[in-house]
Amino acid sequence: MARRSARTPATVLALVALGVTVLTAAPSGSPGGSAPAAGPVAAAGVPGTVTLTAAGDYAQNANTRAVLTTTASLAPDANIALGDLSYGDPGGEQAWCDLVTEHVGAGFPFELVAGNHESNGQDGHINEFAACLPNQLPGMVGTYGRQWYVDVPAADPLVRLIAISPALTFPDGTYDYSAGTPRYQWTAAAIADARADGVPWVVVSLHKPCVSLGEYSCDPGTDLTDLLLSTKVDLVLNGHEHLYQRTHQLALRPGCASLATGTADTDCVADADATMVRGAGTVFATVGTGGQSQRAVDTADGEAPYFAASSGLATATWGVLAMDVTETSLSARFVRATGGSFTDAFTITAPTGGNVAPTSSFTSACTALACSFDGSASSDPDGTVASWSWDLGDGATATGATVQHTYATAGTRQVVLTVTDDDGATATATRTVSVTATAPPFAADAFGRTVATGLGTADVGGVWRVSGSTTQYAVASGAAQLKFSTAGRTLDAALPDATSAGTDLALAVSTDKPVTGGGVYLTVGTRRVAGIGEYRANVRLRTNGVVALGLARTAGSTETALVAPAVVPGLTLGTGEQLLVRTQAVGAGPTTLRARVWRAGTPEPTTWQVSVTDATAGLQAAGSVGLNAYLSSSTTNAPFTVRVDDLVARTP
Repeated sequence: MARRSARTPATVLALVALGVTVLTAAPSGSPGGSAPAAGPVAAAGVPGTVTLTAAGDYAQNANTRAVLTTTASLAPDANIALGDLSYGDPGGEQAWCDLVTEHVGAGFPFELVAGNHESNGQDGHINEFAACLPNQLPGMVGTYGRQWYVDVPAADPLVRLIAISPALTFPDGTYDYSAGTPRYQWTAAAIADARADGVPWVVVSLHKPCVSLGEYSCDPGTDLTDLLLSTKVDLVLNGHEHLYQRTHQLALRPGCASLATGTADTDCVADADATMVRGAGTVFATVGTGGQSQRAVDTADGEAPYFAASSGLATATWGVLAMDVTETSLSARFVRATGGSFTDAFTITAPTGGNVAPTSSFTSACTALACSFDGSASSDPDGTVASWSWDLGDGATATGATVQHTYATAGTRQVVLTVTDDDGATATATRTVSVTATAPPFAADAFGRTVATGLGTADVGGVWRVSGSTTQYAVASGAAQLKFSTAGRTLDAALPDATSAGTDLALAVSTDKPVTGGGVYLTVGTRRVAGIGEYRANVRLRTNGVVALGLARTAGSTETALVAPAVVPGLTLGTGEQLLVRTQAVGAGPTTLRARVWRAGTPEPTTWQVSVTDATAGLQAAGSVGLNAYLSSSTTNAPFTVRVDDLVARTP
């Protein structure tokens, strides 16, 4: 298949429709000088070759420095940092970035994938790491640090790098990649788009592995893992486990409809050699060897038959996985930086001679009970796909590359697509599709863009409308910023084009300085009815980190308290810590209002802290969402900024 040298407008539009942002960056500069690595050096700079390195679980010690020095000496086109970065205190992100830059040089393409230590602020915040080690690869699509992809090189690419964050908890919640979810669909579309563009290789990076000889089980979930296998992603890179491990080439095939975890199904092993063929399956490599202390490899683990090589505490060797990618081969080897003498190498090559079976691949999208399925990304490396046959999981069948189907009831369905190529060979892909009665978000904004004045356009929901001067608003460092130049001011932001008869609204709020005086008054509007008023949750941030919560309605400029704000027991916020807010307006005649708040990094309360019903006539209608903030006139430390992040509104 001929490769397109640049992403087409249609592709960009399709990805924007999935709620992602297209980012660009200037080409990276040359890395700074450093000592040679102790091991083979990648073929950096060879025409027609892309060189990549990858490692995770770095910390900031002598081992880390050795790994960074080795990474720089390999001069890759990109290094993929597989999460769990500094293992340091929040606020120390810049110092760790400086450590990296000291060893690899300014402008080095040190590309970040979040780990659990920085997704929830435990050891820093991914947004801060992404700000001080920004993307250096042109043409990136998505939210850098969390969920993104990029083709390397940008023109006539040899490899698509895809980074995702399954089972990581961010301020807006845990990222779910179960079948049928928006993030699962985004991943499937990114893979399918690479296949459609004829990009020879696809490499996916995510922090947590699914199969392992270490401590952890399959946190990302088998739905996602089966997606990677069924689309025959060439290589999957992980961190999280403090060791190195690499599987055989695994595949979904006769006898292996889904990858077994906790035990090994040898039917899923497509090739146990170190020399493999592209399109036959997927290799999973965990490279948690960036510097953190290593852990033991459990050679008696039930999943051990999946693995070809491993090294941990007993043979602790720190280093990187280096990969040379050409049109016809992906050659990888573990390059030692310090510690033991462990080594590993494997190669995946393009198939030659004979008929090669096709690849079956499809995406699905469901709104309530209505689903659409698209198998057009299925491909045949040496011919064409001649037919598509669907089993839709409820007794219905269909043919053709694309199918629409409405299920009678909610639930999960096993959907199977069988494709046949022009030589009669077949391939099958199976997906678990979740059919629910709920619609996708009608408003959502991760604020992954940069806007100097105003708030720009939300990921979903249209253009933000703001009150007063647009200079009081900005989007930067992964959050919306409401900037108070003086005390006693009110700022308001709304999405008037995003409306629903019922709303479940969640967002994260923080401040840049300690709260003083009378504090900050936040009203989170769950149902704004134009010309009438709104239902709102009242959140008050007081001195000493105290938080109060109540519920109210407005008519014009008059507010009526439905539940007077009261201090939330046991909840205090430190400066810069995020407060997570979730509030609902459900039903009509009467409407049920409820809300709860909690500190980021702690579990969401299982009960609503405030709840009430109200039947005010003008408010029993569809409405939009918005946020209002007032900085008390007794505040003593203006200028003052309120930050808002990860807003999601959906119909309950």
